[in-house]
Amino acid sequence: MRKTLLILLAVQSLGLAGCEREQKGISEDLPAARATRARADAQAIASAVRQYQATFGALPDSIAELTDARTVSGTTGGPFLARAPPPPNGFTPYQYAKQSDLNFTVTSSGGGVTVTAP
Repeated sequence: MRKTLLILLAVQSLGLAGCEREQKGISEDLPAARATRARADAQAIASAVRQYQATFGALPDSIAELTDARTVSGTTGGPFLARAPPPPNGFTPYQYAKQSDLNFTVTSSGGGVTVTAP
């Protein structure tokens, strides 16, 4: 009986150690996965901006302009995104900023990480 109890306690402690390692892996992997998703979303938005720019010869004024078909100076195009992607948990909404007539950035921050595209 005592031997069985010792074996059960040993198995239980191994199980707990495995759970702790798994929890640590999740807590480390989840933020990395969220940052990877935010980076991919920012790149997708940047790609849509470039498509808009190639179609209309100018940068859009906002991410929202990428989600609708529109006609600009007789040229029809879009939508370039089905919808603006929501950021991963803990990340700020994607911010689009024009630096000039040709350059722009798409950014989001969360978990001590800032992602920027292009």
